[in-house]
Amino acid sequence: MVTGTEGPEGPIDPAPQVHRVEQADAGERLDRWLSQQIPGHSRSAFRRFIEEGRISCDGNRCRPSQRVHVGNEFLFDPPPIPSLVPLPEDHELDLIHQDDQIIVISKRAGMIVHPAPGTAPENTLVNALLGHSDQLSSIGGEDRPGIVHRLDRETSGLMVIARTDEAHRELSRQFHDREVSKEYLALTHGIPGTPSGEIDLPLARSLTNPKKRVVRHDNAGRPAFTAWKLDRILCPEKAPGYAWIHCFPSTGRTHQIRVHLRAIGHPILCDYLYGHETSANLSTISPGSPPALLERHALHAWRLFFQHPTRQQPMRFEAPLPADLAPWWEAAKPAS
Repeated sequence: MVTGTEGPEGPIDPAPQVHRVEQADAGERLDRWLSQQIPGHSRSAFRRFIEEGRISCDGNRCRPSQRVHVGNEFLFDPPPIPSLVPLPEDHELDLIHQDDQIIVISKRAGMIVHPAPGTAPENTLVNALLGHSDQLSSIGGEDRPGIVHRLDRETSGLMVIARTDEAHRELSRQFHDREVSKEYLALTHGIPGTPSGEIDLPLARSLTNPKKRVVRHDNAGRPAFTAWKLDRILCPEKAPGYAWIHCFPSTGRTHQIRVHLRAIGHPILCDYLYGHETSANLSTISPGSPPALLERHALHAWRLFFQHPTRQQPMRFEAPLPADLAPWWEAAKPAS
């Protein structure tokens, strides 16, 4: 949901803002200074706003790279608040199963599950679901119809969607009571020294970066448990090598698998938030392998097990690795 002031006709567009440069900030780049002064927008967003003419200095147009000076007054005309309610859009869905109560899909990497605060409710899984079906549960609200659980934006794989409120309530209960079994595949840096293990570390929001989660043993830390098993290894001759690991989370904390694997010294390949790089090519890492460019973290929700919410029959689903991950799996060898 996008936050904002509500009026009789919906959200009221934000009023222009004036910001004055103080001595301590003199000499800063304009785009950096704006991102520090005005919460809710990134530095790249402010560069876009400057190019759109939404920011002026003492009545004149600006450049993102210009330096601010003491006494400068910058007028910021914020963009209008987008509609709070996502609309149906025509997106291709990888449909695994559908009946009158549930839909099971394999989400593609790069797709946000539902509209996030401060972003337009467009090009999300919710938009695609609304374009696919007019029968979705309403319990999650207008901005999250049918959504029972989530995957990170760059994580691909299985999700179950509720089509009725009855199905939503029962699936939510199963997730809450840890009756849903989830299995992920992760390609990590380094090869574990044991074939399997368990990670029992509490997680909470980072105190320095609100986008990150960290292991915290204070009162804010929430219990998080992940079992794991080594499956395949890649380039063991090039220490520390790489490993495909099966992960079995019994809790569903934000970024849980990503943080837990980093905590044991095996961050996921191409995890921009918790790892080392933003992209990798299989042919560079494994000479002789075909080119396969990876530009998102190598995490895939592979299997999902639950009870049908109304028929009470076991439901088991599997989503094959997508095209950007499959070559990395095929190049790896079974762990002995």
